[in-house]
Amino acid sequence: MKVSTRFWLAAARMAAVAMLTATAAWAPAGYASPAPQEAAASSASVSAPEQPQAQAQAQLRYFNREITTFRSYFMGRSPALRAATGAENIAHIAAKSPAVDLTFKDLPQGALILLNGEVVAIFTPDDLDKLNNETMAEAKAHITQQLTAAVEAANSANSPRRLTQAIVWSALATALTLAILVTLRWLGRRIDSALQRWLERRLLAIRHESARQFALNARTIASWFVRVIFWLVALAIIEEWLRFVLAQFPYTQPWSEAMRGWVVEKLKQWGVTIAGALPGLLTAAVILFAARVITQAISVTFRGVQSGRFKLLEIDSELAEPTRKLVVAAIWLFAVAMAYPYLPGAQTEAFKGLSVLVGLMVSLGASGIIGQAAASFTIIYSRTMRVGDLIKSGNTEGVVLQIGLFTTRLRTITGVEVSIPNNVVLGSQLQNYSRNPEGPGMWLTTTVTIGYDAPWRQVQHMLVDAAKATAQVLPEPAPFVLQTALSDFYVEYLLHVRIVDTSLRLDILHDLHSRIQDNFNAAGVQIMSPHYVGDPAEPKVVPQAHWNG
Repeated sequence: MKVSTRFWLAAARMAAVAMLTATAAWAPAGYASPAPQEAAASSASVSAPEQPQAQAQAQLRYFNREITTFRSYFMGRSPALRAATGAENIAHIAAKSPAVDLTFKDLPQGALILLNGEVVAIFTPDDLDKLNNETMAEAKAHITQQLTAAVEAANSANSPRRLTQAIVWSALATALTLAILVTLRWLGRRIDSALQRWLERRLLAIRHESARQFALNARTIASWFVRVIFWLVALAIIEEWLRFVLAQFPYTQPWSEAMRGWVVEKLKQWGVTIAGALPGLLTAAVILFAARVITQAISVTFRGVQSGRFKLLEIDSELAEPTRKLVVAAIWLFAVAMAYPYLPGAQTEAFKGLSVLVGLMVSLGASGIIGQAAASFTIIYSRTMRVGDLIKSGNTEGVVLQIGLFTTRLRTITGVEVSIPNNVVLGSQLQNYSRNPEGPGMWLTTTVTIGYDAPWRQVQHMLVDAAKATAQVLPEPAPFVLQTALSDFYVEYLLHVRIVDTSLRLDILHDLHSRIQDNFNAAGVQIMSPHYVGDPAEPKVVPQAHWNG
């Protein structure tokens, strides 16, 4: 009777406070009393205040443990306020006595929770978890179990013996965990060293280069596998240590239990996710494997075309390698596009956003690279030049060493290797000295200007004789001279000679110029282009006695 009287007195006080508050809010100064009908409506609105559309639930917690959940307003008090008041009541009651006597008193409004005969809170039918069809009996059983455990844990936490025991066990667990981790690290190093030595012995016995490279990759993978296993075992040991230490202290015991449940739940989620991803991964693997087989067959085919064993359409040996690269790249792009939907997470917004970001970065940052590659294929398929040709691009002259995907490499006459971007080669004037419709080699030309007082037949004869005496100059077709200009003060003679080795062009030209000077000096013909003021008293020639210095 004492408890019932106390409860009803408290309820009456709360109702009176609520009534006064509502009256003060609804009756400002100068307010006239409403009509009886209006008064009744006003009284109804005050006694049953409008509830929020979405009621926020709150948990009643004590000593880091969840006791129950309030989901409704009661007598104008929110779930959060009810939970806070209940927690204060439990702490106040538990501080008086270590006894745990939990009972319930059924009321029309719900069940009154009593601890050691004192009121903790009231649990109403609106607080039940209706989504899970919770009953009042189930709610009482849950509250009894949780509140009893929480009060007993709070009482044991104040025991010096219990605290000392928890500290000792935690220290022992920590020391044991450190010892296990050190031993595990030592064991992992021993296993890794033994595995590396075994693979090294196998590696020495391998002679084939591709198999040797495969063994090297396998050794690296094995080393990483050992490390991953070590870290997984170490993390599992650390998790168990932390869970054990948390379980030793009454306040942190719920965290220990929650950690076990969290780990188990995560393992279940990972297992379900991995199992669900296996069919997609298998499909993607089959697509990529098929692409690998097809590209291998295509590579074998085009290498046969490149070596000249057989022909494929109009593709010759020069175009076989770039065509192979284009076809293989197209197949891999198609395979990746086909396998993409089957990859785990491919349909998530994060994966789609990352794909868009990567595509944007590639489109913005790789425009120059794509242009270089396009220029490379343009040069190759237009047959502008090929490896071994002597070319001049801009001011650079040399032999083509490689037409790469992004640059063309030349070896100059002086032995310097020069790399020129393909778009520069394509955009500038290109002279190919190795291309001639008459066959291998090239026509080499040089110009001499001689005054009108020298017989032109004699000049042509001396130029042809100098060409015939020059090494590396072909006798057939025979050298010949053309008079290309009759200028104001001299005649311009252009000598043509045929050579085979275009890489010796400058050496042959040096030898030819030397013999031209010797012939003209011997004949007393001046090699000069005088702007007439007056003829010199003596011809400007080098006497033969001075030819050798």
